[in-house]
Amino acid sequence: MIDCEEARELIPWYANGTLSPPEARELAAHLAECPACRAELADALLLSIEVRDAISHLPGAPKKVKEEVLPQSEVPVARLDLGSFLLGLSLGVSVRGSKVPVEGDLRLLGRKVRLFKTQRR
Repeated sequence: MIDCEEARELIPWYANGTLSPPEARELAAHLAECPACRAELADALLLSIEVRDAISHLPGAPKKVKEEVLPQSEVPVARLDLGSFLLGLSLGVSVRGSKVPVEGDLRLLGRKVRLFKTQRR
C-alpha cells in the first residue's frame, strides 16, 4: 500500500482521470483509510472543476489563427518510407541469400535516418 507522500503525488492525476488503472486502485485503497488525503483529493477535484469551468468561458481562437496554426501542428514525428508488407518481403529476400540489396530508411523529425542496408553476395 502507498503512503501519504506517494498518494499526494498521484492525487492531481487521479482528479483529472489520467492515472493508470493499477495506480488508481492503489490510491483508492489509500484514500479509503486516510482522511487527510481524501481532503486533499476533494481540493484537487474542486480545482479541476474550476479550471475546466474557467477554460470553457474563454473565447475561441479566431478562425484565421486556426487556419494558420493547425496545419503547422500536424507535423509527423516519424514516418516509415516502406510499407510493412514490402519491408517484410524485402528483408526475407535479402536474408535468404542476399541476392537483392535492400535499404530501409526512417523519417524522424523530418530527417532521413538509415536503418539498414544489405549488400549483394
